[in-house]
Amino acid sequence: MRSGFVKRRLSLLPTDPLGSLAELVLRFPVRTLLLTGCALLVAAVAAVGVNENLYHGGTTAPGAESARAEHTLSTAFRGGSPTVTLVATAQGSVDDPAAVRAGTLLAERARTLPKVVGVRAYWPQRPASLRGRDGRAALVLLRVASSEATAHKDVEPLLKELTGRHGPLTVAATGPTPVGLAIERQSRLDLHRTELLAAPLTAAVLVVVFGGVVAAGLALLVGLCAVVGAAAFLSGLSGLTTVSVIALNLTTALGFALAVDFSLFMLARYREERARYREERDPGEAVHRALVATVCSTGRTVVCSALTVMGSLAALLVFPLDMLRSVAYGGIAVVALSALLALTALPAALLLLGPRIDALSVRRRRPWAAPDGGRWYRVAYAVMRRPVPVVLVLGAVLTALVLPFAGARFGTFDDRALPAGSATRQATDTLRRDFDHHALHPVQVALPGLDARAGAFALDGYARRLARLEHVARVETATGTYREGGRVGAPEAGHGYASPAGVWAAVVTDVGPETAEGAEVVRAVRAVSSPVPALVGGTQAWLADLGDTIRAGVVPALSLIAVVTLLLLGWCTRSVVLPLKALVLNVLSLSATFGVMVWVFQEGHLSGWLGGFTVTGVTDTVVPVLVLCVAFGLSMDYEVLLLSRTVEEHEAGASTRQAVARAVQRTAGLFTASALVVIVVMAALAASGLLLLKVVGVGLAVAVLVDATVIRLLLAPALMALLGRANWWLPALRPALQSLVPMKR
Repeated sequence: MRSGFVKRRLSLLPTDPLGSLAELVLRFPVRTLLLTGCALLVAAVAAVGVNENLYHGGTTAPGAESARAEHTLSTAFRGGSPTVTLVATAQGSVDDPAAVRAGTLLAERARTLPKVVGVRAYWPQRPASLRGRDGRAALVLLRVASSEATAHKDVEPLLKELTGRHGPLTVAATGPTPVGLAIERQSRLDLHRTELLAAPLTAAVLVVVFGGVVAAGLALLVGLCAVVGAAAFLSGLSGLTTVSVIALNLTTALGFALAVDFSLFMLARYREERARYREERDPGEAVHRALVATVCSTGRTVVCSALTVMGSLAALLVFPLDMLRSVAYGGIAVVALSALLALTALPAALLLLGPRIDALSVRRRRPWAAPDGGRWYRVAYAVMRRPVPVVLVLGAVLTALVLPFAGARFGTFDDRALPAGSATRQATDTLRRDFDHHALHPVQVALPGLDARAGAFALDGYARRLARLEHVARVETATGTYREGGRVGAPEAGHGYASPAGVWAAVVTDVGPETAEGAEVVRAVRAVSSPVPALVGGTQAWLADLGDTIRAGVVPALSLIAVVTLLLLGWCTRSVVLPLKALVLNVLSLSATFGVMVWVFQEGHLSGWLGGFTVTGVTDTVVPVLVLCVAFGLSMDYEVLLLSRTVEEHEAGASTRQAVARAVQRTAGLFTASALVVIVVMAALAASGLLLLKVVGVGLAVAVLVDATVIRLLLAPALMALLGRANWWLPALRPALQSLVPMKR
């Protein structure tokens, strides 16, 4: 039966777009590889210096109130949040004559540097808020006329000039821009580390899987080509829009993993098809027919999988944040490139290699065997004989993994996301330990158009209302300093709360800007009636706006992922039930992943096993979105492979249970190998010194591990056994729609 099915399928290849592509590539294999090589060379040249065009940031939504407030404060009021905070540590006291002279010279030098538009220093006026508790450290606050995209060019020269030794003072830098620059440097180091770790470990896994060096090397080469293509694409994209440095780390890791995955699927199917045609008299014809059959079967799986992953990544475009959008652009491009390489360059190379694909074998390959009776075939049947207990037990296990996610506290990673040994991190630790850290990051309220003298009474009442809010320690503005609803003194000198453009106020809180309580304070400040329309900004407001932006985009993003998944899997499987089942399983898998992420990183478990990290007690708002979109796509990679083989077996005449068991037998080894490859790549990413990349790497590794084992090999067969004939239900379609659904192969 199966032999007749294969012959019938091959007779239809000229009408199949993938069959036509395969014939074209196999007719000109040398030209295909030469064209690929030339494109790779151009991409390698374009990728040179890609890091110089990327930046850290991209988490400010255009038009957000905090962004408008920051712009107003920096332009009209010549105020706003400091760009750079210099922490000057003295050998003795910062009030010693030598320290005063050195500090005064440091502040004067800073005022003369390009792009510096504002300096507020401890010396010579010596405001108490800029002096450390032990008297051995003091601050110099700089405002630099710079944007996120040009910060590394504008601020880095200033840091080289101002940090280091200045007489008895040792000066280190922190603040938003220095922290961003430190993250950029660390991400570049992590990218090299990921490449150095992932490539040899992946090669070792592939050699074990394929039993030969040539086949493993070919899959690895396709992965490396995808990495170069991703870097080149992001380099070109950076000339059109702002691109986050985080996008380079994530897209190269994703591209490498998927390119190797697709190659793994194609190579495994090619060996299976070649075994079918081993009785052909002409070995070249056998290779040719095996490759065409591979492209028309597994190639279809690769296309469907790539489209599903791209659809998941496209959901990131819903969020108006440059960081997420640059990951989406880079991810979509690298997934498309990975699929293209697997469907063109890989078959061309296999045709030219012929039997030499098995050269340099490290172990004897087992001959191709029928799918009935294998180990995984028996496991699948055992699961399907008792589907209800299997579903209940695995459901309980996944629910236990999900539970920590119920206690998630969303916030934002701060400077503590940097390695503990970073100079910038150490400067910030000093700031947090020796100074009133909250006073340095107040909620800033701009009141443009309000005259400080004529509107003094209204401003006084407004400040008193702000000072009554929960978690507000004090309010400082042009009319004085306020605590608990009353005026307690004059404002601290040097702030310049009043200007011809209006008045601004600093609302000092007793909670961290990265916490949920900090966001609540911002909302409370915005709810207080003001003398004139107010703009609320500062670090806490920016983080609150970021959280609101993420929350506003979650439902549209999830809806887009669901619709794309249902349509694509429905198109691939000619079923309504199978896509719905896949969607439910993916939700279970990802929920369990989020629970593990909260348990490990928010609650601090296993820190020692993961290279050590600082537990901040919050889950970064951006991380679940990144993990959701990327992990959903990776999970669908396995789902599409399993469903494609199940549908193929069912269309060949097998019963539902037999089709599922055969599909599991054929794909279980691929799931294991593919999961190992992805886990190796993501483990290298998890070795990052940056907490955000560490969390994403661990999250994706856990998602793949759970999905490739518990979900696809156990829970999916059990559910399909319970559904029975309902798996294949497809409502009657109008003739116009039938042409859009692929016919049985």
